Amino acid sequence: MNTQKTPIEPSVVRNVDALRHLFSDNEQIAFHYLESNAGSPAAVIAYIRVLIDMERLQQHILPQMSKHYRASGFDAQALEESAAAQGFEQTLEDMDLAVHMIVSAGIVLFVEGYSHAFGMSLPGYGKRSVDEPMLEVNVRGPRVGFIEDIGINLGLIYRRLKTNKLKSKKYMIGRDSQTDITVIYLEDQVSPDVLQEVDRRLNTIRLNVLTDSAQIEEWIQDSPYSPFPQIQNTERPDRVATALNQGRVAILTDGSPNVLLVPAVITDLLHPSEDLYEKFYFANFLRILRLITLFISLFLPSIYIALSTFHLEMIPTPLMLTFLSAKAGIPLPTFLEALVMEIAFEILREASIRLPRTVGQSVSIVGALIIGEAAVQSGLVSRPIVIIVALTGIASFTIPSFNTAIAIRMLRFPLMFIAAWTGVLGISLCLFALILHLCSLKSFGKPYITTLEMVKWRDFISHYVLLPVKHRRLSRMQASPALRRGSTHEDD
Repeated sequence: MNTQKTPIEPSVVRNVDALRHLFSDNEQIAFHYLESNAGSPAAVIAYIRVLIDMERLQQHILPQMSKHYRASGFDAQALEESAAAQGFEQTLEDMDLAVHMIVSAGIVLFVEGYSHAFGMSLPGYGKRSVDEPMLEVNVRGPRVGFIEDIGINLGLIYRRLKTNKLKSKKYMIGRDSQTDITVIYLEDQVSPDVLQEVDRRLNTIRLNVLTDSAQIEEWIQDSPYSPFPQIQNTERPDRVATALNQGRVAILTDGSPNVLLVPAVITDLLHPSEDLYEKFYFANFLRILRLITLFISLFLPSIYIALSTFHLEMIPTPLMLTFLSAKAGIPLPTFLEALVMEIAFEILREASIRLPRTVGQSVSIVGALIIGEAAVQSGLVSRPIVIIVALTGIASFTIPSFNTAIAIRMLRFPLMFIAAWTGVLGISLCLFALILHLCSLKSFGKPYITTLEMVKWRDFISHYVLLPVKHRRLSRMQASPALRRGSTHEDD
């Protein structure tokens, strides 16, 4: 690989010619000259018009520099001092760095006789204001979410962790996009093995354009063909601060409001950050409820298909008679009933996401009512299957992680096919295979499912049960050294 850098010439004219060649056929590149007393170019400022704050450049930076330059008798040293006073604090040693500064919403100053340039960031594009996250909505707790600007996102995290132990490392990924990536961690909490693995995997990414953290997530996860996410993503700074304190690593991507957290275990994807802000007994009640709804959203249609097709004797007699009377006159078998209604529900869910917010929710609710009632009245499906599908869809909304909910929704369909083919036996085998698959998954070398053999009993409990605050703090402090040493058999 050719790593030779293009040097910056002491001649302003040659540097401008080099930039014109590099940015050929680009009408947005612009140059502003500062002439010497003799009328020759003494300095030039290069930038791209649509990226920078033109108002600040034309009304503040350029007038102040020109005024100081003329007042000093056109002295190059005074010009350098004026540039530093206006914010040109970065020294660029080669043309490649100068080009990167220009395309990253910056301005670059070339001075006659200097074999280096001076740069400063001057973004002029709009930024979204810091607001409440769209997907991770809490009833209680902070209501601040990340935005697409990596600098603001870093600031939101540093506000919550006021310690010199908070470290960061910068990467640049994407041959054409040159997207800034920042990895942050707590030095006294993180495992060196995890940190080294994060560095190795990020350095293996080869993309032309990186636009979102989802591309990084797919590239660096352990098992890309598994439907379950092995990397947690979040829009909440408080959740990132908590994860860093647990010894995890956060990966921030410029242009994305989602921060990746590694390593991740399955409990991280099933428990929202709001659990930490509620009474521990109420939070544990909700955790149990989510586990129940997780099972319902995954297996309820399959169990109904299996029981009504192969195992009617397992249904209580009054309930069985109700099902049979509702099924009378329905031309479709139970499996096709469930499949048609599930597909219709997924179409409505997708349509409600793509429609404008003002009408999306109304269309989804009205559409579900009309389609469900029309299907029953026309005799295409029975009333029990409408209830089953509706309960399954509502249960899937309780899963906090959107990626995990998508995986559950996708696995529901093959389970329905297997239930229609083999009954309860097939569902049992699928459950066994699913548990084996989850146990085989790893996230950056850490097991996806935490068991008592991997950590101390108190740390194991803290993964699944929210302890009172006093015991919770003790558990976190004891868990971190064990995680760093990789100990699996340490006695409490």
